Amino acid sequence: MILVRKLFTLVALFGALTTSAAAQTPVERGPSTAEERARVATIVQASRKDPLGALAANAAWFEQWISAIPDYTLNADPVAKWCDRRATGELRGATRFIYGTSAVDYQIKHNIPEPKTPADVAAVSLAGLEGVLAAYEALLAKDPANRSRKMDAALVRRSKGELPAFVNELGM
Repeated sequence: MILVRKLFTLVALFGALTTSAAAQTPVERGPSTAEERARVATIVQASRKDPLGALAANAAWFEQWISAIPDYTLNADPVAKWCDRRATGELRGATRFIYGTSAVDYQIKHNIPEPKTPADVAAVSLAGLEGVLAAYEALLAKDPANRSRKMDAALVRRSKGELPAFVNELGM
């Protein structure tokens, strides 16, 4: 009986030690896979047609994925903040997701893991804004209540070929 108790104590102690060691050593995942990067591209295309559907189906995955991967970073910048503040209606809840997926998709396609130069930061911000504007147009076509004067002004700038200058004006 004493031997059995000692054995249970030993097993419990070993389990506690291995659990404690595992908790102290976080498992880091490797770089993003080709399939994951392709999924981001698919999400971007879907969000241009059905922003809310893309958000509902993919937001949790994208947030977890971008936080876990070591090879791409997504930083908040003045353009992302402008989009977030200027969105109205249904776009308001989807802006960060759409901006983020569009920006990261650009980073993937242009091999910019972490935008550091002003030109790279501006290009990634422009891609994020273009994604938000495409989603805005899709939502506006479904419901005019989604209209935003500021987003409309950005669309005008885009139609004039002035969107890169607009990004720079926002603080890039």
